Amino acid sequence: MSTESRSVCPRCERLPDAPRESGRLWLWPPLGHTLGKLRNALEAAGLAPEMLEGGQGLCVALERRSEQVETLAADLSRQELSDTRALFVPPGQEPGLEDYGRVTSLAQFVAYSGSGWLIELLGEGRLTVHFQPMFSAADPTEVVAHESLMRGLDREGGIISPGPMLGAARDADLLFQLDLAARRAAIQEASRHGAGGRVFINFSPASIYDPEYCLRTTMAALEETDLRPEQLVFEIIESDQINDVSKLRRIVDTYRAHGCGVALDDIGSGYSSLNILHQLQPDFIKLDMELVRDVDSTPYKAAIARKLLELATEIGVPTIAEGVETAAELDWVREHGATLIQGFYLARPAPEPRTVTGGL
Repeated sequence: MSTESRSVCPRCERLPDAPRESGRLWLWPPLGHTLGKLRNALEAAGLAPEMLEGGQGLCVALERRSEQVETLAADLSRQELSDTRALFVPPGQEPGLEDYGRVTSLAQFVAYSGSGWLIELLGEGRLTVHFQPMFSAADPTEVVAHESLMRGLDREGGIISPGPMLGAARDADLLFQLDLAARRAAIQEASRHGAGGRVFINFSPASIYDPEYCLRTTMAALEETDLRPEQLVFEIIESDQINDVSKLRRIVDTYRAHGCGVALDDIGSGYSSLNILHQLQPDFIKLDMELVRDVDSTPYKAAIARKLLELATEIGVPTIAEGVETAAELDWVREHGATLIQGFYLARPAPEPRTVTGGL
């Protein structure tokens, strides 16, 4: 395949059209009683569902899709939503063989129907980042790095927190596009503000299909700035949900081949993150925020955190204690060997990075 034909990744870089409001919804539930629940819910909403030949499904005309599908989400269980197949076609059309690839789960159809706001946000470039400083544990007055944290902007300039965006993206299969846009925004904003030191950028491995291909746009964004590759540290989030370690290894290798660092987030949150530590050999590891919370007064947490910090020291990997919110937590992680400290006790995220006063 030529470079030109691969210049745009259809999975990561192309946004789907905003959901069409009017059309006909075709539904094929897994069981007869689910079909009955669907029919009752639609009729209770004032709609007129039609049974398909053979009684294996139904179709219904929708005029206000984003509102009307909420009825289905409210009346069916999560499993029923996942197992029911759905297809939405323009008014007056019948499903054809060419529509086979567009059949999805009813759960994803419902999520996509309510995702117009996120598609518009991404299409209009209303994604930015805030920067949270990381401080030296040896001297907590010294800023040595920042983590970039995704934020959305509404049309009035108000901040949209990452939670609703991530939830909508996962449910509507838009995580590829959101994660790429967040990585690019982090690079562009770090460059625009002249961020010094390391900049940690979160990414979800689930959002990268083929690392050698899908990360081209991320690296191109870096090349368009005055940032140095070694300034960037890509931080693996949701490591407890990783099923394909070989793919993750390829992602890590791709970042490193371009001169960037890699951090493993949420160490201590589950077995899997510890299990992949030796396979990835990250440049930094982050203690799970929940582990740091009240570590000074919770013996079980203290025992686990102490061993993790000792392990990191033994293998020579710098550690970041994340989520430090009290003076007692700060004292504890400093006394037990953390390298960097991050948390509301020292500084909250802000639209601009602070001046870096120390080095790693």
